[in-house]
Amino acid sequence: MQTHADKANLTTGNDWASTDDIDGELSPGDTCIAELGRPIYTTCCPTGTTDFFSEKNYDDEDVYEGCCNAVSATLSALTTGLSRHPPKFLILSGSLRSESYSRRLAVEVGRILASYGAQVKLFDPKGLPLFSQDIDPKSDPKVKELRNLTRWCEGMVWISPEVHGNYSAVFKNQVDWMPLTEGAIRPTQGKTLAVMQVEAGSQSFNTVNNLRVLGRWMRMVVVPNQASIPRAYEEFNEDGTMKDGPHRGRVLDVVDEIFKFTLLLRDQQQYLTQRYSEKKAEAERHLKETAKVADKSVLRSLNSPIIIDVRSEKEVTLCKGGEAIKGSIQVPLNVNNEPQSTHQTTAEEFREKLKQAGVDLRVLPKGETSFITHCTSGHTSYIGRGNRAAALLRDMGFEKAYNGGSPDEIRAAIGEEASVEYQKTDAYSDPTFWSQTGF
Repeated sequence: MQTHADKANLTTGNDWASTDDIDGELSPGDTCIAELGRPIYTTCCPTGTTDFFSEKNYDDEDVYEGCCNAVSATLSALTTGLSRHPPKFLILSGSLRSESYSRRLAVEVGRILASYGAQVKLFDPKGLPLFSQDIDPKSDPKVKELRNLTRWCEGMVWISPEVHGNYSAVFKNQVDWMPLTEGAIRPTQGKTLAVMQVEAGSQSFNTVNNLRVLGRWMRMVVVPNQASIPRAYEEFNEDGTMKDGPHRGRVLDVVDEIFKFTLLLRDQQQYLTQRYSEKKAEAERHLKETAKVADKSVLRSLNSPIIIDVRSEKEVTLCKGGEAIKGSIQVPLNVNNEPQSTHQTTAEEFREKLKQAGVDLRVLPKGETSFITHCTSGHTSYIGRGNRAAALLRDMGFEKAYNGGSPDEIRAAIGEEASVEYQKTDAYSDPTFWSQTGF
């Protein structure tokens, strides 16, 4: 049986890490990876779907589905089209002094971003109360303004003077007022961030480095470049603009970077920053929902239902979930054998697959026709294909569409005495049935 390491191309003899020769031998690390083989997966794959829950393979050996298709699945999950609207930036400065150098630098950064065509907002921290949980955020206009701007922006630039080797209290107070959670995520999650500092004396990087830590804590994507402006009083013209020179050049480097990173990442923010624990919880919740099987009494009440088997041909051959029900129609749900994590079958695609199998939904009375769909089991590790198929049929107007779980579960629900009814539905899989009935 091919191991996960084999599938991941870790046993090919190529050692990219330890030698420049692409035909090099396996390093000890590669050998260890190959020998350890498959890790136990729950939902570690970047797609974060229930396709990666372990189950048994066809030889009754433990098999762990996982990251073999993570590249294609991840690329499919990423947004292919980029938004065309101007990027939106919020700039925060860490001083209350109207002519402070951190504010002058913030204005300079805003001017550069605006010249690139970006939308820019510079928050004024004057009037923002000292953070206190006794203050209702919805009652203070400055807090509401800051929080609205936090939600509005797609990227931020943080600029603070260095005070006692760190960012200022004025700056930290603004971050403290940002909501940590709204629903399941932080409003800052996935947004891009650039950090800068100004000093009155010699150059230091304490503040920008600490701002990076703060940005990561807010789950933001901090760009690699940063700017530190020593003796800031020498770097600005009388009109407040920044003098041309190496320090302004560094500022431009950072602005260029945050601008490009924001354009590239803003459509991917939620996907890129979703954590394993969040994916696992969501996958387990989704699996629980899609594993639901209709009540036995509901299945028994259906009059001559059309039974749709959405298992793959291999699953049917190996009787995964039980032998095929006589009269059922096999319509594999997945398109081009791609799991639902890579491509979630649409209603139109499922309609066409049913039509090719001899079931033309356009001619069936929606209020009278009933369906029972099934996969390998009610609790399936493939995003509840039976439940997905029933949901698609309901989306297309067939309200009497239910997930029966597996063939064995359907038999247990309806009883062996219903086998005659299954034989009657045999006609549905015969293409001549539709012409004989006048359809």
